[in-house]
Amino acid sequence: MGLDVYCGTLIRYYSRNWLTSVQQWGIENGFEVRMVRANNEESASVEEITRGVLGWKEQLLQIFAPSLTKPVIWNEDNDITPYYTNKPDWCAYYALLAYVCAHIVDKPLTETIPKDYDFRKDPLYELYCSKEREGMTLFECEWWLPVADEFMWKGYLPTGHERVVGTVGMLEWELEQINNIEWKADEQTILSWTDSEGYPDDAYYRNGKVEMGKIHTEYNTLSLAKFAYSIMYTAVKHSKENGTLIILDY
Repeated sequence: MGLDVYCGTLIRYYSRNWLTSVQQWGIENGFEVRMVRANNEESASVEEITRGVLGWKEQLLQIFAPSLTKPVIWNEDNDITPYYTNKPDWCAYYALLAYVCAHIVDKPLTETIPKDYDFRKDPLYELYCSKEREGMTLFECEWWLPVADEFMWKGYLPTGHERVVGTVGMLEWELEQINNIEWKADEQTILSWTDSEGYPDDAYYRNGKVEMGKIHTEYNTLSLAKFAYSIMYTAVKHSKENGTLIILDY
């Protein structure tokens, strides 16, 4: 099951008024792409979704208000505020976590990872879990609210599911710390990693046809980590500019 990063309004997200990067490619190239998600919710009208989301948002802001030190810009609509999405897939996202873990526990990062790599089964993750450290939203969260203050909390989503949720402010801080480990890359370089790093091509689209190439079963860990980092960095940038949530969608 694939992993997409969505950064946009929650009303648009729940209304399914957005397309993943794969769906966008399919439309541009005349292919039908059907999405199957792990947590499909029962369909509801846009009006019902809007009421639920705005009520949830208002309740959260009232709870957080006493501790907030920075203004909150959080937009909610179904078709005005732009959204950003890209597809790191689990392997690249896990490669980023492995990169961070290796530095936290002071162990070498493996040069390559298999196609079905599961970070949660990596000895690095066991060492990370056993080490006393501050929690990181990259490891704990799947949602980040458009709030500049840095914190994460355990509560309920509009659907009633209990989750640990972080803030974009905290995610931004974490990404800065990761970049400062050794990359120290500027924004232009980071944004370029979405195109220059990542998965090698298994197939090519030429002259209206898909041509199969070499099927890769292993990937370069550092390249995938940079690819996922670039996507998360871009999502944070979009969130700050548009006042939108960031969600891991799968």
